[in-house]
Amino acid sequence: MSLIFPYTTFPTPYPIWTLHGRQGRPRPVIFVAVIGPGGTAVEKGLLDTGADDTVFPDLVASDIGIDLSQAPTGGASGVGPTAPVVLRFAEVVLRISDGREHREWPARVGFTSAPLHRPLLGFAGFLQFFTATFHGDRELAELTVNGVYPGK
Repeated sequence: MSLIFPYTTFPTPYPIWTLHGRQGRPRPVIFVAVIGPGGTAVEKGLLDTGADDTVFPDLVASDIGIDLSQAPTGGASGVGPTAPVVLRFAEVVLRISDGREHREWPARVGFTSAPLHRPLLGFAGFLQFFTATFHGDRELAELTVNGVYPGK
């Protein structure tokens, strides 16, 4: 069975020409629980098909009891000629719910000290485990577990 998540509209102070004057941007932002050895943090993350990794702020790692001092590292970069940022990786458990059903699975995710508008729910650790359908006309995202989903 699929989990369905309506888009969240983020107001803008000006009409958006590409959206025919609409004053808000719809985005697939969902709540995700990040579970570690010392607790759980609930974050609003962006389903991001362009993100290679799932990435949270360093503060989340601290809040859930993860020590990143000896963590494996990697790099990430965004759009444009920005310098890569350092990611430190750890294993967590992620949980999502659409209010009717939930999914929970172990995941390897990145943490960064770089500023994030919101956590990125990217391929590694998140989207790799789902068939994701983005219904632009209905402004909702549908997530269905796939054959590599390791959770319950």
